[in-house]
Amino acid sequence: MIDKINKKDSVSSIKKNFIYNSLLSVSRILFPLISFPYSSRILGPDGTGKVNFIDSYTQYFCLVAALGVPLYGVREVAKLKNKPAELGKLTSELLTLNFISSLFLCVIFYAVAFLTHKFDLYNTLYILGSMVLLLNSFFAEWFFQGMEQFRYVSSRSFLMNIVSIILLFTLVRTADDINWYYGITVIVLLVNVMFNMWRMRKLAPLRLKNLEYRKHLKPLFLLFSTQIAISVYVVLDKVILGYMAEDKYVGYYAAALKIAKILLTVISALSIVMMPQMSKAFEEKNNERVRNLFNKSSNFVITIGIPITVGLMCLSNEIILLLSGKEFAPAALALQIIAPIVFMVGFNNIFGIQILTASGKESILLRCVIIGTVFNVGLNLLLIPSLKHEGAAIAILITEGMVTVLTGYYGCREIGVKFDWKQTFIVIICCLPFWLIHKLVASNNMLLTISMSVVISALYYMLIQVFVLKNELWVENYLRIKALVHERI
Repeated sequence: MIDKINKKDSVSSIKKNFIYNSLLSVSRILFPLISFPYSSRILGPDGTGKVNFIDSYTQYFCLVAALGVPLYGVREVAKLKNKPAELGKLTSELLTLNFISSLFLCVIFYAVAFLTHKFDLYNTLYILGSMVLLLNSFFAEWFFQGMEQFRYVSSRSFLMNIVSIILLFTLVRTADDINWYYGITVIVLLVNVMFNMWRMRKLAPLRLKNLEYRKHLKPLFLLFSTQIAISVYVVLDKVILGYMAEDKYVGYYAAALKIAKILLTVISALSIVMMPQMSKAFEEKNNERVRNLFNKSSNFVITIGIPITVGLMCLSNEIILLLSGKEFAPAALALQIIAPIVFMVGFNNIFGIQILTASGKESILLRCVIIGTVFNVGLNLLLIPSLKHEGAAIAILITEGMVTVLTGYYGCREIGVKFDWKQTFIVIICCLPFWLIHKLVASNNMLLTISMSVVISALYYMLIQVFVLKNELWVENYLRIKALVHERI
């Protein structure tokens, strides 16, 4: 009886957390849809390329400085969430390690900038980037994810997004306001850190005495190595492009990648919510629970990720022109090439984060990522000189596909399941009519074309999932929405 109650509470917790995280994901879609068209038109391809070059450079150092703490922190906090004293000790140790590594990396950050003579061109942007690097060590989003406080994370992020938009329209008026544009990132990050540290002190008593670091070093080293390898094709691609091609090509690639990543947040929302639940299930050696969580995650990524991918490929031209303007028209093909990573990264999150990391198999994940990284660097160096931004797009597509296959093999073997190729094939077939719908509603009005294509395709797809395929996930949500409508009436 108690097991049933606990299971019911756990399912309820996942649903609530997923709703909060989905709202956060929706806000991360809506706010960039407001800010990105404005900023890209004000700054142009060159300005956009410069900011993205510096931000990519900075984010690379942030990933290195994090030492794998973001993933490790979620897993370990989930285990100690009901033990305040131990939780405070753990949190203090991880924050201290992150800050020390950030200080060390800050020195290298400036050294590389001076040695490559880039600092003279972007000195203010580099200074702002170093502030991001140091502040990021105290952001500690992993703590609240491990505590499953997604309501707080969603509320705070929504508020900060509003502040960011207000600052953008207030401070960025011309192409010369490029420093203010990146400065907004620093301001918002600082306020986020203040909120997080204030709330964290209430949940876990932080301290500086009697801290132990050695026990964290081995698992952190594995996750750190994995993050370094991942960062090569997640962040370093724009840096390589910036060194091997003009700034405008970085701007084209950044525009395409940003749009794909906006939609990717919908898929990523599930992995963040599932990570603490998976960690708990693995710790309790509840294999049935693990497989059940995997099946739900897999069903979600297949039935949501594939239609988003196909829709993005259909509407790439209209989306680029509407959001970025005619100057960014060359980014349309790159967006079509990149679109499948929405689906691929969704499964990378399931296999890599939910299964391999949650089960303590970080070494296997590291091997998979290193193989993908080697190919990515080679592909970028081979393709960028001739294909520019489109070469970078091809490189990241092949890399994500390779890593998905590798992590999928080891992830499925770890929990004793098989990937559902049948469902994947059926969903792809169901999405093919999206192309026809797009052709039928296409007009000179880009906003109307996008709206009509999305609405008609979504309605068609929902009907197929609910009434033809009778997918449990879709039927359950359809009945819930139907019940709410009847209550209102």
